[in-house]
Amino acid sequence: MTTVLVAGAAVQDFIYRFEVAPARGTKGRAREFTSIGGGSGANAAVTVVRLGGHGQIVAPLGLDAMGDVIGRGLEDEGVDTTKLLRLPGHTSPVCAAVVDAQGERTILTYHASNQDDFAVADPDALVADVDAVLTDDRHPNLAVPLLAAARRRGIPGILDVDRAEGDAPRMIEIASHVVFGTPGLRGNSSRHDLTEGLHVMRGITDAFLAVTMGADGVRWLDGDAVRHLPGFRIRTVDTLGAGDTFHGAFALAIAEGRDAADALRFASATAALKCSRFGGRLGIPTRAEVEAFLAAPTTPDHDTPRRAVG
Repeated sequence: MTTVLVAGAAVQDFIYRFEVAPARGTKGRAREFTSIGGGSGANAAVTVVRLGGHGQIVAPLGLDAMGDVIGRGLEDEGVDTTKLLRLPGHTSPVCAAVVDAQGERTILTYHASNQDDFAVADPDALVADVDAVLTDDRHPNLAVPLLAAARRRGIPGILDVDRAEGDAPRMIEIASHVVFGTPGLRGNSSRHDLTEGLHVMRGITDAFLAVTMGADGVRWLDGDAVRHLPGFRIRTVDTLGAGDTFHGAFALAIAEGRDAADALRFASATAALKCSRFGGRLGIPTRAEVEAFLAAPTTPDHDTPRRAVG
């Protein structure tokens, strides 16, 4: 079984669905509610498992009741939690998400100020039994040593760059595959135009480079050309966790030996199906569901080339 080690955030989500989100200073009654584990790393690990892989998780959690809940939720999903970091004196993170009638989510998170006060003792041991590493950019002191260890082993080291602060250069330099969110690419490249941003990032890394654009699909560098895969047409119910799902599916596909373009299409379909269902992690599809979706006659079959600009 293909094994992906996922490093990043693991939280507990509290998800509220409203027809119209309440205005500031008012009260509102949610149409639906669920509480379930979430976080970019945790959701990606669950995605790996639901798609038929072996998902391992490395994430900082406190030695508290919320950490116990988050850990049990991952175990219930079949995720290997033996590499979780349970840290004395730390508070496990939580997230509240408001989902509107169009499926767009607004996220409120709490991460304790000391959450990054830890070190990875033996990154080479953590990656010794895996086929690929996926990490987000929330914890550089976790991502950098694991990506470096993946490079030493000669296995894919995949980086999810979501943050816009432009603080990820070392992670980007050592990853083999970098998939930006739109804010992450703009923040790190200092370019609003995404094609220009991809070319700026090519100046600091020879990694595979792509950027996700929500409903507009994904672009990636293919030599000097920028290619585009349009977004799949679905009825959007809940976008919470869609990016995490995309990255988990992409990492598994790369670990299985697919080429990057095929991996992007597989990941895009997986994320699209997730968006058609309410409940964050609850909506992550299975491998059979993704394959049936991709085999449907209305599924786009080809990406379209775009001329590189700038």
